[in-house]
Amino acid sequence: MATAALNWGDLPTNEKKLFPLRKRTGTAAFHLSKDAVDFGAEDLEKLTEKQAVLLMAETVWGSTKEMSCPHCATFDAHYFYSRELRWKCKCCDKKFSVTSKTVFADRKLSLVKILKIAYSWANGASGKPALQLRRDWNVGYPTVFTLVHKLREGLLRGFNVGVLCGVQEMDGMDVNGRRYREKRNKPQGGGGAAKPKIPEHLLKPRVDPETGEILGPPKPPKFGKAARQPEDRRILLVMRQRGVAKGKGAVATRIAVAKTESAKTVTAMAQQYASAESVICSDEDPAYGSFWRLFSEHKSVAHSKTYSGPNGANNNQAESFNWRMRRAVEGIYLNPSNKYLKDYAAEQAWREDTRRLSTSKKLRHLFRTVMSVGLSDFWRGYSHGKHREEELLIEGAVPAKGRGRPKGWKPRPPR
Repeated sequence: MATAALNWGDLPTNEKKLFPLRKRTGTAAFHLSKDAVDFGAEDLEKLTEKQAVLLMAETVWGSTKEMSCPHCATFDAHYFYSRELRWKCKCCDKKFSVTSKTVFADRKLSLVKILKIAYSWANGASGKPALQLRRDWNVGYPTVFTLVHKLREGLLRGFNVGVLCGVQEMDGMDVNGRRYREKRNKPQGGGGAAKPKIPEHLLKPRVDPETGEILGPPKPPKFGKAARQPEDRRILLVMRQRGVAKGKGAVATRIAVAKTESAKTVTAMAQQYASAESVICSDEDPAYGSFWRLFSEHKSVAHSKTYSGPNGANNNQAESFNWRMRRAVEGIYLNPSNKYLKDYAAEQAWREDTRRLSTSKKLRHLFRTVMSVGLSDFWRGYSHGKHREEELLIEGAVPAKGRGRPKGWKPRPPR
């Protein structure tokens, strides 16, 4: 006998349990507005190589007629050769292009192609993998891989710099090496799990029936936790400056990578990126215990009790960045190596701080920042075996292992 389906209105009030939807934020309203998109892929398709060069010159130098010579630093209205798309310095007579002495020096891709790939990469909410960019723009994987890493290097050296002053929020998150090992290749969830038992360290001490000795409970799981941590576990430290305008979120982000979230590492980052007049907001971690002596004020919130304290103490903006980074690391880039973890974090910091810029302003901001750091230190000559050998930590640079093929590797001969 078939039963009639229940209507929503027939259900009792206590059974109408909907999944709680996230409230729409001001950033979401901006993305849906007409101000968010003022430049698209169709506009890039119309660009000629000359127009792309002049667009880049206007972005980097602020002018297509007057600029500083990258060879002798002479600022003048240099000669422009339209056929070569280069300028000739009036002082030293050397020729230069818009990418001379930048991370894109000695490029082989056309400038239009670089603009297209960078535009597609920049519009991702939490990033876009090099494999997808390779399929989208029909370029070799080593080419696009090196290109996007040059963008990250420019952001790391040109964007993740400067001292912040105001109300700063700090937090740390585990990246790599902690959870993915125990979850990899194992089904998650399911309702067949056994009923959880009371942890042994919470039980009462027992008495040995033979000797009468009182045996205490075993050590708690957190006892000696540092010694059991995987070697490749890293802590991403983030500092975010609150904006003055209400409801607009943070306005500046700084990042660092450490092996532990200790008093030494968090203090080193705070003193590097925050002025002494700043107010620091953090969670109840004891690593931040000495901040009241170093800065104007230190506010902490116990996350086990509340998200925000009565005196405005919270680090929700820092937690927001952690979520974006978590989504990038676990959902898009799939556990990047620790060697370049700081580069990926600098990318996410830039995405957070430019989230309210239109598409054209975001692209201009990207190239203005990336092309201001000079030649690439990390990726120039990468295809010829010149790789960065260090991992950039707040404790100091340490030797790092790469994930590529070892030196001297040769393909196996055919059978």
